[in-house]
Amino acid sequence: MRQRYAHKNYPEEFPYRCKCLLVFQNLDGVDVILFALYVYEHDDKNPAPNSRTVYISYLDSVYYMRPRHLRTFVYHEILIAYLDYARKRGFASAHIWACPPLKGDDYIFYAKPEDQKTPKDNRLRQWYIDMLIECQRREIVGKLTNMYDLYFSSGNFDATAVPYLEGDYFSGEVEHIIKEVEEGKSKGGKGKNKVKKKSKTADTTDKTKKMRKGTRSGGLEDDFIKGDDPQPFDSSSDPVMKQLGDFIKPMKDSFIVAYLNWEGATEEQRKVPKEILEDRKKLKLIEAHKPVLTEANVKTDRKGNPVKIFDDDAEELECEILETRQDFLNLCKKNHYQFDQPRRAKHTSMMVLWHLHNPDAAKIVQMCAGCNKDILNGIRYNCPQCTDYDLCSDCYKNPNVQRGSCTHQLVPKSVDGDSNQNGGGGGGQKTEAQRRERRQHIKLHIQLLEHASLCNSSKCTSSNCVKMKQYLMHSKSCKQNHSGGCKICKRILSLLKYHALSCKTKNCLIPNCDLVKDRLRQMRRQQQAMDDRRRQEMNRQYRAGSSQG
Repeated sequence: MRQRYAHKNYPEEFPYRCKCLLVFQNLDGVDVILFALYVYEHDDKNPAPNSRTVYISYLDSVYYMRPRHLRTFVYHEILIAYLDYARKRGFASAHIWACPPLKGDDYIFYAKPEDQKTPKDNRLRQWYIDMLIECQRREIVGKLTNMYDLYFSSGNFDATAVPYLEGDYFSGEVEHIIKEVEEGKSKGGKGKNKVKKKSKTADTTDKTKKMRKGTRSGGLEDDFIKGDDPQPFDSSSDPVMKQLGDFIKPMKDSFIVAYLNWEGATEEQRKVPKEILEDRKKLKLIEAHKPVLTEANVKTDRKGNPVKIFDDDAEELECEILETRQDFLNLCKKNHYQFDQPRRAKHTSMMVLWHLHNPDAAKIVQMCAGCNKDILNGIRYNCPQCTDYDLCSDCYKNPNVQRGSCTHQLVPKSVDGDSNQNGGGGGGQKTEAQRRERRQHIKLHIQLLEHASLCNSSKCTSSNCVKMKQYLMHSKSCKQNHSGGCKICKRILSLLKYHALSCKTKNCLIPNCDLVKDRLRQMRRQQQAMDDRRRQEMNRQYRAGSSQG
């Protein structure tokens, strides 16, 4: 995208903030995860076309809620509350790609119940529309439209007017189309004019790849027209836009765009049907007779316990296991955290809560081969020759424990997170001041890591430079490594991850930075593979339907 539309000053990237919302219900005395939602937020500092946009990326649930018939109501209320929160923070539009998962694919929860039904395309679309209509009644959402009617039907916009969102249909399909156009160009093309157009298309592709961190936004016509090229654009002259429009038109209802009633919304963006206006009048009459909630009873739950309210604009709430959908799914797969049965969902939920309250603990938990229990702290005894064989301290000391086929000498290793159990690292117990201090502490250590990696002076003025160099040398020669529980190696790896997330240098001199980047790229490729399968299956179904019609 960036290379193809470089002449229009297409942005290099669309930074966004990813948020994960989890819903728990207490079932038989255990807090169980029932619902998960991932959203991407593009604030007003983002360039057009992603400015002031939220993207409902992934949503998943299991049917264990009690009573079960309230599932739709509760999940709708969560989405409605989030959109209301988003508009109050100044977001102008919300984008949704209504696409159910393919058979065998998991969105967020790993191994859901076999008898849990997956909704069809039309039912899932209606589920979202019903939620958005309720938002219109409550004056949270204004006009409802779709991506095709907004950007393609008029023929006044090129591909740079369409928001580029992480995991969205447009971001994947435009890459594919640009590649096809470029391949056609490399084979010769027909005439100079077509070659020029195709070269623009190629520029668009690379830009789009770098924009993978973005969201689709609606109502960007105003922002876009204020840009460098205010003149209407004839999309028929752009092969990418024309081909995309042809693909999207039959399935346009799946790409929902909702204008939020934020303070800067225009009259056109606030338009709703007459039936909605009548419903709003009735709701106002009902609301007038309801008691007004005071600040006092908002800060306590039903049992009178104080409720902590976070302002996520004021502080960063980081969580490694929930950083992306793929991170959480991989954690569940590697540790066999499943949701296919209530007892497994309870165990999975408890382990997720344990990881949340012990952020420094090892993410892959070893299981004792003797008693089949998770080894969460203390010492584990590992077999260096057998695959995935560990014993807890109790089983290792018990001579009557059946060790199976393993007869090798076991090596004692400390379990990461032992200090957390003693109160040393419980992230959930930190105060606000401690959290801020920890973030500042991490920033200083990243700066020290970058300095020490590049410093060749034997008389460096930095007092901690020599110590960091020693840590780096240790991480190169350590046989135990971070996977074996070495505290130093694990801390260095954590700092490298923080550095790699923001590093844009191709041949970075920081040790192992390129390796960490490769792992992050591999994670993105896993995510992209699922998005590509969804997009290709959707194209196949609609094209097959149109050919039969």
